[in-house]
Amino acid sequence: MIISVVVSTYNGHDYLVEQLDSLRNQTIKIDQVLIADDQSSDDTVKLAQAYIDKYKLDGWSVKVNAKNKGWRRNFMEAMWASQGDLIFPCDQDDIWRNDKVEIMTKIMDQNPQINILSSDYCEFFEDGKEKIGPWPKENKLIKVPLTDNYLLVKSPGCTYCVRRELLELSKKYWLPEYPHDALLWRLGLFSNTLYAVTDDLIKWRNHSTSAFAKESRDLKSVSAKKQWINTAKSFDETMRRYVEEDVSGDKQKQFEVLNQNDRWLAIRERFYNKKSVIDGLKLAKYWGCYPRKRQYLGDWYLIYIKK
Repeated sequence: MIISVVVSTYNGHDYLVEQLDSLRNQTIKIDQVLIADDQSSDDTVKLAQAYIDKYKLDGWSVKVNAKNKGWRRNFMEAMWASQGDLIFPCDQDDIWRNDKVEIMTKIMDQNPQINILSSDYCEFFEDGKEKIGPWPKENKLIKVPLTDNYLLVKSPGCTYCVRRELLELSKKYWLPEYPHDALLWRLGLFSNTLYAVTDDLIKWRNHSTSAFAKESRDLKSVSAKKQWINTAKSFDETMRRYVEEDVSGDKQKQFEVLNQNDRWLAIRERFYNKKSVIDGLKLAKYWGCYPRKRQYLGDWYLIYIKK
């Protein structure tokens, strides 16, 4: 199988070399490394090209967008443009364990039922602290079950290995507001083809200037929560169409989860718009739909305390 790694870059000078080193030093050869730069204003492009030239890396290339696309579109379109049978999304600021690609490729080769494979990560912080997640490190292959809180994406896209068939299918369902990892994760969940290996194959950098950190901070407002609810409703519609058109077998569980989330999101939207205590109390019935349980109390805090 052809292996592709897709690196999305934007002003990534500070950490990019560490990431590229970890790709170059993988225990098996990566056939294609596509670095998709989203109009960086620093010297990221020059740095990446100089790195390729220095090590004479066959199959590595830098593509600069004609205009800034934003990280969602940049990632998705670069993955579609890749050539691999197996595609690994890659951030610009992490460090991969040198056997990550080998381990995940072997699992995908031996398990054709898997369309998307994730792994544990070792999250490391600017103060030197580290935390392994999202599963206990047991070095096992597990199937990720579909549950009511399907909107929770437990692992970031930089831990994924995606089969080409699922990536091609994502073209039918992607919308500009959908992060690549959220869409692929949920396509895998609803088709029962999402698995994880409980081994931390990546050091996932947590720092205050990352796109993930910025958007996490922005979510702590009423307007951002309303936008999140709108996107979640859109995902419900997308997943319903996906189950109807492209998922085989008994679909009862999938539709039960979607119906439950439809009801939850309708009440949650009304709670934010009308600030009704009754609606807030009704939301307790849908506790299991919240990606994180504390977000139920967070709704009350945003509406009645923070404002």
